Amino acid sequence: MFNLKGFSIALPNTAKDSTIEGVTKMTRFIKDSKTEMIISEIQFWKKNKLLPEQYCDYLLALYTGGAAIDDRKPVNSHRKILFKDFFIVIFILVISLFVIYFTELSIVLQTAILASFVGLLLGVGIYYTKKQFSPLLHYTSAACILLLSSIDITEKVFKGSSLELYITLFLNCFLWVGVGLKWRLIYFSLAGSVGAMLIIICILL
Repeated sequence: MFNLKGFSIALPNTAKDSTIEGVTKMTRFIKDSKTEMIISEIQFWKKNKLLPEQYCDYLLALYTGGAAIDDRKPVNSHRKILFKDFFIVIFILVISLFVIYFTELSIVLQTAILASFVGLLLGVGIYYTKKQFSPLLHYTSAACILLLSSIDITEKVFKGSSLELYITLFLNCFLWVGVGLKWRLIYFSLAGSVGAMLIIICILL
């Protein structure tokens, strides 16, 4: 009811209800818009690593009422990436074998090519580790290329001497064990240990 110069005007109940409902909707809209802006800003912080990821997840859960916000790629997309990487790694292995056994490149050029392949695989493996993907394929392929190339170079330099060849094999095995212990890669430690024992058995026989 409004008083205007002694006159009273009574509003119908429907008008009162619609007015209250309109104000409520407007308030809710403003609140939701602010919340969406805050959520968008937090997602931007998380994407660009302006804040630690766990803090961003906590803030997102707080402003969404505990609703999970999953900004990761779909599983199918991850599988496509893994399949693509698998074929790339196989291609690198084939090229490495071709360079080692079917070319007459100089030792310097051959070493440079194979070292670049090893570095590339290790870099991708480290990247996958940070993204919580399995780097097993990349690390194993890098180790195989390093082993084969070191054996080939040793044979070319020392003309097939058994002593230098065994030393090269031992160094690769020790490298695997060391890498496995430092970065907690059990399969590398196990492979290095088994390889060293097999070399010792071959020497004794």
